[in-house]
Amino acid sequence: MDCKNCGETLKENANFCNTCGGLVVKQRIHFKRLLVEFFINLFGVDSRFFLTLRKMALKPEEVVLEYLDGVRRRYVNPFAFLAIGAGLSLIIFNYFADDFIAIQNTVNQDQISLIQKQANQKIPSKENATEKQIEKIKVEKKIAKMQLDSMQKISEFMLRYFNLLTFVFLLIYSVLSKWTFWKPHYFGEHVIMNGYIYGFTTFFTIIAFFFAITIHPSIYMGSFIFSIVYYMYAIGRIYKLSPGKNILKFFRFLLGLVILLVFFTIVIFLIGIAIAALGLIDL
Repeated sequence: MDCKNCGETLKENANFCNTCGGLVVKQRIHFKRLLVEFFINLFGVDSRFFLTLRKMALKPEEVVLEYLDGVRRRYVNPFAFLAIGAGLSLIIFNYFADDFIAIQNTVNQDQISLIQKQANQKIPSKENATEKQIEKIKVEKKIAKMQLDSMQKISEFMLRYFNLLTFVFLLIYSVLSKWTFWKPHYFGEHVIMNGYIYGFTTFFTIIAFFFAITIHPSIYMGSFIFSIVYYMYAIGRIYKLSPGKNILKFFRFLLGLVILLVFFTIVIFLIGIAIAALGLIDL
């Protein structure tokens, strides 16, 4: 038997060509096989994916530590594992875009209602209010509309660039975990570690999203609590931490996260002031 890709003679019962590495295809293509190959080629998924998914749920330390130790063919690459979850999330969240935005808005529902009230308030006539009061209401309306528009654009940005944001967050988590655990892993190994952990939580988030649509939006927000608990569970097993030490390490992780959030909040606040100032100048 010869390789159909390069023509080299193959050994008996060979599954791959030793020369070009091509897969030896022995089966005819029937519909079931076509669906399997489509799924594999589209997402890069085979039995390794389901093994990785199952082990990440039960024994995440085996996947991470074996992969770092050089066992690379047994599990799906961490970037592919995360990309599959991010890709599915992107498709699902965009298909249910209105539900996604509505669920996101439930977090700050009271604040959003107040902003909407300010944006919709009527400007009184000169007979019913002073010129100063009228100008104040105009400014409030304009700022409120800008805030609502900004929130809408942020949600749309998240939907459009969900895949990109996923890998940005991966780098942030990796920086924080490296800051939390200086030894024995390098930063690149923390990226691998967080790729698997973050990837697994994306699949749970997708399931929670469907329950949130059908039952209650709070279920989706509850998935973030699960992500935190699972992260502690996985990290605890990887580093063999006692419950007490795991909690202490988690607080160190949170401290780093708070520092980053404060930094980004200050930056966003300054940008907001600049935008508001420009808006007032236009008035």
